[in-house]
Amino acid sequence: MSSFVMRDPTAETASDLRSRASPLTSFAGKTIALMDIGKMRGEEFIDRLEQLCHRRGVATRRYKKPTNTRVAPREMIKDITKNCQAVIIALSDCGSCTSCSTHDLNDLDKKGLPGVSVLTEEFRQAFNSQTSAIGLEAASVYVPHPMQNRTTTELHAFAEQSVDAILLAICSVSPPTPELDLRIKRDVRNGSFTTLSAKAACPSMSALPPPACSPVPTK
Repeated sequence: MSSFVMRDPTAETASDLRSRASPLTSFAGKTIALMDIGKMRGEEFIDRLEQLCHRRGVATRRYKKPTNTRVAPREMIKDITKNCQAVIIALSDCGSCTSCSTHDLNDLDKKGLPGVSVLTEEFRQAFNSQTSAIGLEAASVYVPHPMQNRTTTELHAFAEQSVDAILLAICSVSPPTPELDLRIKRDVRNGSFTTLSAKAACPSMSALPPPACSPVPTK
């Protein structure tokens, strides 16, 4: 008498996530790639983020994708790998750009560059789903959604609130915050731009409640 074994065609367990590239131990002598994914208004956020990085002594190199609906060109990935030691990718606020920027993050991580993706809060779940599908244990920081109807002042405020969490996601030691920026943060928290949540660099990190944007402790 023949016997049959029935098997469930669906996956029994979720695929394991690959650990991300180790964060830098110092920003000294390092250059951080600022990848503008090409979304409208994202450049204003990155302009301010770059200024804040320079105030902290963090060297940067700017890149801009020709379109947010495709992954970064190979030559751009090669240039980043050659000239930079970590990457910040910003600013995703839709499904297609979230998917493409997550693949960019993954490609650079495979080349040994620790990175962080900056997205609007609305696409937190999309990013988590994408990284799960890719199999990457990725870092992300979130700013309020939407961004298209924001003023430049608001976009700059989002950068001011999130810069320390962004830098901590790619380096285990955060650079000192200039006193001017500490005053700006206090002004922002006391004003109208207070909604912010962030997920920092480590596997078990949870979102910070608004309006704080302090580094999240590691395990």
